[in-house]
Amino acid sequence: MTRPVTQPTPQAPEPGDLFFSRGRGLQGWVIRRASRSTVAHCGVLVRELEPGVWRTHEAFGGDGPYGGGSGLRERVRPLDGEPLRVVRPWRTTHERDLGLLRSHQLLDQGYDWGEITRIAGHLLHLPPLRWLGTALSRPDRLICSNHCAAVVLAGRPEVALPHPPDRIWPAPLLDALLPVGRSVSGR
Repeated sequence: MTRPVTQPTPQAPEPGDLFFSRGRGLQGWVIRRASRSTVAHCGVLVRELEPGVWRTHEAFGGDGPYGGGSGLRERVRPLDGEPLRVVRPWRTTHERDLGLLRSHQLLDQGYDWGEITRIAGHLLHLPPLRWLGTALSRPDRLICSNHCAAVVLAGRPEVALPHPPDRIWPAPLLDALLPVGRSVSGR
């Protein structure tokens, strides 16, 4: 007699886990369409404030739905507000701590509108718009997935990403992390 295969119970989110979501507004739509995915935003869970509500590090082009201003800022977000995927890219507390340290170091970086312009050029199949985006992009600016890629690589530099960390979008980052990370229950 064979035993039924059971899936491991997802663990509760912890600091250092990454969340992925649909994103919002025109910017989220552009990223979802260009990457042919339902994922357009990501961030780092930093500290649970109360059940289901987290302090996060997220990069937004504007003030964002949870306040905090443009760029990479600390925000407060409920995890049950939208469909989320939570992934744990770290295996040890040392890897987690290195990632969280890198996330804190990147706080207050500006938002990379050049990268969003490049993504729009990709979506619209307009090479000049992609080139403009590349020209406008600056190394001291980032989008959400650039931040999350830097966090992962700080703790686990051996993780192979399909694109350089300053050019990766949320969906390819999630795809790269699924085989090396653990899925976590977002709710």
